[in-house]
Amino acid sequence: MKTRSAKPVVFKYRSSQSYLADLFEWYKKEGVSMRNLAGKLSVSPSLLCLLSKGKRPLTQDNVDLWAPAIGWGPQEISWLKQLITFEHSSPGEKEKALLNLSRFKHYKDDSENVLTFRYLRKWWNIAIREMSELPDFIEEPQWIRERLVFKVSLVEIRKSLAFLDKHKLLAKHGKLRSLNCDGDVYKLALSGFHDQILGKAVESIYKIPSEDRYILGHTMTVSEEKFPKAKLILEKALREISALHDSAEAADKVYHFSLLGFPLTTKDPEI
Repeated sequence: MKTRSAKPVVFKYRSSQSYLADLFEWYKKEGVSMRNLAGKLSVSPSLLCLLSKGKRPLTQDNVDLWAPAIGWGPQEISWLKQLITFEHSSPGEKEKALLNLSRFKHYKDDSENVLTFRYLRKWWNIAIREMSELPDFIEEPQWIRERLVFKVSLVEIRKSLAFLDKHKLLAKHGKLRSLNCDGDVYKLALSGFHDQILGKAVESIYKIPSEDRYILGHTMTVSEEKFPKAKLILEKALREISALHDSAEAADKVYHFSLLGFPLTTKDPEI
């Protein structure tokens, strides 16, 4: 007697395309041709092929229309719709979708991704975490607020302390742990952090004396082929700056260092 294979569980997937590819393959193994499945879903077999290869995106309308035939319940529908939003929407909508996904118990496997995302969402989380290494650090909201150059409310500082303490991200818990993040979650988290911190860099021009900051730039023409070499130079400089953290000399401030390099023109102007 033939043993039936297990139907793919949607909650194990972080990509709607990967899920569909495995789901359609499962149907084939169960003796359901793509033509028959397409008939059940009232679409063409070619569309299913394009969807499984990632050449056409799954839409939320598809999910609603196909749910009865495929057997998706309310939780599975919600999961798929959040995945679709995360994959194909604006950064703001992606952020909402990721937070919604993180509320599912099925997202536990990606807890490190979610933790890193939540950590980078607010620039002061990073500032307070690093501040906790200072010799005179006091884990008290008012003390922290008075030492932040860019002011944050006491309510937000309390929330940040609770978050950092819960996940053992303060120096009192020992060596500061590194946080990992990957794929689209990492890109979203890092983009949000850079957006915040670059805004603070602009503020620093007007708020901090020139002798206490260092912002330089150079605009020039260069071939696109040389840009990777420029990136290596910037990466080397940042590694050397990072090495200063290991100095035996006691630290007394938290700094953020950024090295920038991005194009101001394009070879393919819009017509």
